Amino acid sequence: MNRIFDIIFMQDLFKLTKSTLKDLATELNIDSSLTKNELVIKIFAEKDNLSAETITKIESKILATKSTSVTWYRIDKIFSAEDFRNKLKKNSKIDPFTTIGTIKENDITTTPKLISASSSAYKHGIFLRYVYKSGVRYEQTLTSIKTIAKTSISTVYYDADNGIIEIRGDTRKAEDVVKQIANSIDNNITFTLIEQPFTQEMGDIADKLNGQLTEATSKPEFYFEEFSDDDSKAIVDVLKALDDYIENKDSSSLENALQNASDVFQQGDLITPFATLILSGMETVGMAGTNEIRTLPLFSYLHPYLQHQGGFIKFAYTDGHIEQNYTIRIGINTKSIVFMSQVSESLIDYVRTNVII
Repeated sequence: MNRIFDIIFMQDLFKLTKSTLKDLATELNIDSSLTKNELVIKIFAEKDNLSAETITKIESKILATKSTSVTWYRIDKIFSAEDFRNKLKKNSKIDPFTTIGTIKENDITTTPKLISASSSAYKHGIFLRYVYKSGVRYEQTLTSIKTIAKTSISTVYYDADNGIIEIRGDTRKAEDVVKQIANSIDNNITFTLIEQPFTQEMGDIADKLNGQLTEATSKPEFYFEEFSDDDSKAIVDVLKALDDYIENKDSSSLENALQNASDVFQQGDLITPFATLILSGMETVGMAGTNEIRTLPLFSYLHPYLQHQGGFIKFAYTDGHIEQNYTIRIGINTKSIVFMSQVSESLIDYVRTNVII
C-alpha cells in the first residue's frame, strides 16, 4: 500500500522551503550549499534513504498547498474510505494504491489522469494525484524553436467522514478533476461545489477562524451607466468644499456645493447615498491594514456599497506546539481559499473543519 511519501514527485519538493531542503540534504550527506534546483534533484534521487522520522514530518506537509487554490465539492452519497478505495481500484487500469502510473510525456493531455493514490495518515481520508498538460512554452535554439509541454499535478483529498472532495490546484481544472473522479467511482453520483461560505461576508470567515480581515478588494455595488461631466463636477465640488471648510471654517461654499449635488442627484423622493457617487466609475476598491480593517471608520462607511471580490485573513494556529500566524486569501468568485505560506495537513484540516464543514 502506498504511503503519502510514495506518491510525491519532484515538483512537490519545490514547495518546501530552502531551509527544509537543506535539512534533508544534510541528512542525506548532500552538499546543502547547492542551489534549490540542484538540491531538489539530488534529494529526490536519494529520498528513499531518509529516516522514518523525517519521512513522517515530510508527509505532514508535502501535499499541503502553498500559493495554490483549494476548492471543495460535496458528494450526494458518502462512501467509506474502504468503499471509495475499492471502487477506484476496480475502475482504474492500475491499482493506484500500490503502484505509480507510468508517466510518458507524450501521453499526457489536458484531461486529468490518475497516476497514484494513498490512504491518509491522519484521518479517514484518501489522497489522489492527477496529472495533466497545463500549458506550452517555447525554447529557442540556434536553428529552431522547441515546443515544451508544461505538466501540472492536482492533489485530491477525500474526506470520508463528511463526503467532501478537496481539490488542491488550479481552480480552472477542478471541475475536470471531479468529473474524472466520478467516472472512476460511480457515474450516478453528483458533486456540488461548496459555495455557502463564500456567499457570506468575508468577515464571517475570519470570525470562524478567530482571525482578522486584513485586506479586501471590492467593486462598487451600484454602477451608473450615465454619469455626465456635470455629475462628476458636482461630486468633486463637494470634496473641495469640505477641504475648504476644514481649512477656513467657511460653511457657505460647503452649503452651496451640497445643495448643488442634491439638486443634481435627487430624483423625486429617491436620494442617492453620497458614498455610491464617490465610488461610481471605480473598477475596484482596495483597503488593507496590518490588523483588522473592519474597525476602520472608512471601511464601515463604504462597506454597504461594495461587493467584495476577495481578501486576506490572518489567524493564529498552533501546530507542533508552536503558535504562528498564517494568512489565507479568499476568492469570492472562484469559491476558493489560497494558503499564502508553507502549511501542514493539520492546518488545512483546521480551515476545512471550521469554514467548509
